[in-house]
Amino acid sequence: MPRPTRDTWIEIRAEREAGASFGELAAKYGVSKTAIVKRANKEGWGDGTDVADVIRRKVNEKLTGTTVPADKKAQAIDAAAERAAEIVRRHQEETNAARERLYAGLKAHKAATTREEKVLAFEDLKAAKIAAETLAIIQRLERINWGLDDTKPKMEIVIERSYGVMP
Repeated sequence: MPRPTRDTWIEIRAEREAGASFGELAAKYGVSKTAIVKRANKEGWGDGTDVADVIRRKVNEKLTGTTVPADKKAQAIDAAAERAAEIVRRHQEETNAARERLYAGLKAHKAATTREEKVLAFEDLKAAKIAAETLAIIQRLERINWGLDDTKPKMEIVIERSYGVMP
């Protein structure tokens, strides 16, 4: 295997700190997994566990149109944020479509004059409800899988005071 250049090591580190596994990096860059692990330990590389919050911030930056720094770590995080932003955009479109379907069903139900029209409109509303609930489940799971929601448990500190006579 040829020795990686300084720039290659910078790219490997950036991708590792953005969450890539040692195995993925070894396969991509043709560098042994052991060499990458040794260098990561020696230089104290991050393992990507700290990037979930950064990616969430980058998603918001993508949605608001703010710019991203050009260094290698930011580029790797930026790529992940763009993929996540696409998911958020799709979720917004899907939510709007579900809302439109609901409003159309309500309008049809209100305009119905015969029993048959009311039953058909009601069936459309039930289908809209089922589709919206299914969509909500799929979107929730997708957000969890992509790390778009903060799923860390919140720490709670409880201070109890007891008043009375000390022994």
